[in-house]
Amino acid sequence: MNDELMFDYLLQMGAMRPEQEELKRKQAMVEALRGQAMQPLQGQMVGKHYVAPGIANAIAQMGTAYMAGQQQKGVDSSAMDMNTRQRYALMDMQERQRRKRMGLTGSGAMDMGDYGGGL
Repeated sequence: MNDELMFDYLLQMGAMRPEQEELKRKQAMVEALRGQAMQPLQGQMVGKHYVAPGIANAIAQMGTAYMAGQQQKGVDSSAMDMNTRQRYALMDMQERQRRKRMGLTGSGAMDMGDYGGGL
């Protein structure tokens, strides 16, 4: 493989590195929200009396679960977009490598530089 093409590909992948870190951070936040939403509701002892959890606590927990689901959709969409861009970068590198092996330039014309043509 041509070193120049590999270098270009690695530069493109390196440019996506901050986005990968951001996706990891968002995924960790979603997992924390999901874990919080899955904790069972617990009542409390007030004096000698047990007080059951209120409806507001249940609604808040359902809201947390909903928000975790919505954020997960956003993370999934971003990851899919990044994977698509990586795939296209790899396909572009492969296409440029194929063209170079065939002796074609970017415009599709025959590269005569290596053959002494155009003198």
